[in-house]
Amino acid sequence: MVDPLKIVIAGLHNAGKTSILTALDKKYDFVDEVHQLKPTIKVEYRRTSFLGRETVFWDMGGQEKYRRLYLSRPGVYFAGTNLLIYTIDIQDREKFDESLEYLATILDFFIENEINIPLIVTFHKYDPKLRNYDQINEDIEMLREKIKEMFTSFNILFQQTSIYDIISIVQLISYGLSVFDGKFFELSLYMETSLDKFSCSSLILFDKNGIIISEYYADTLKPELYFDFLDKIKEHIYLLKRMDEEEQEQNFFTIDKGFLSYLHRIEVQERVYYVSIVLSDQEKKEFMENFSPFVEKLKKILKSLDASFYTQGQELDTL
Repeated sequence: MVDPLKIVIAGLHNAGKTSILTALDKKYDFVDEVHQLKPTIKVEYRRTSFLGRETVFWDMGGQEKYRRLYLSRPGVYFAGTNLLIYTIDIQDREKFDESLEYLATILDFFIENEINIPLIVTFHKYDPKLRNYDQINEDIEMLREKIKEMFTSFNILFQQTSIYDIISIVQLISYGLSVFDGKFFELSLYMETSLDKFSCSSLILFDKNGIIISEYYADTLKPELYFDFLDKIKEHIYLLKRMDEEEQEQNFFTIDKGFLSYLHRIEVQERVYYVSIVLSDQEKKEFMENFSPFVEKLKKILKSLDASFYTQGQELDTL
């Protein structure tokens, strides 16, 4: 039997840990709910599935009394962790030092037990309206450098997230989950070459929960079209959530402001995936001619990846 993946999300109180999971779960109409969230008591658990492997998120309360509890019994709370996501409120400069100290004490458990886990540090509350603020961006760079200097033995991925940017939330979780299988390289290479073949603005593969399995974007997108382009991707995230809830099987095809936007549902071994494509209207003909062969090869890769991910899970559980 394959045990679930354990993903711990930790950070100080009010750093935004629970809001990240709420946004990931809801995908749409979640902002008001996030603002009404109460502090997490001890640990909350959220379950999902990634390529058929059950995944459990441990949402660790950040209040001081709970942090003391976790650190007094680290074997209970941190043993068996497959991935640590650490959240820092980038708007709360006064707590930067305290947050780094807490991260250090958590990582002490893994260092002492010679456990080399992947670590994602997300600078949360990096809201769209703040992204041009020099102070915010300087703080991010300063923290990145400090964390890399403090924890040289860990493989660390840095992200910026905001509940007002659902794509950033989806990417955070997606990148974390993708570390569990080396065969993602074959999928990534195929997606990248297909992006060029279709001359797409974006080519994204989601699972049924809206988690990104692979994504590629063209570097030729004109700046003045960037926000319209992002709206198309966000629309696809909302649509696939509704399609899954309502058990709809049709695909969505729209043309607006010069963009052709297509969301295509595929099934591989009873698992549902969605291919999201955004491209210019003039590329429509070649796209339609080549899309079916693209999907068939994609299914073969996913079938192989699914089997590999399950087998690797069995190997991890025997360690």
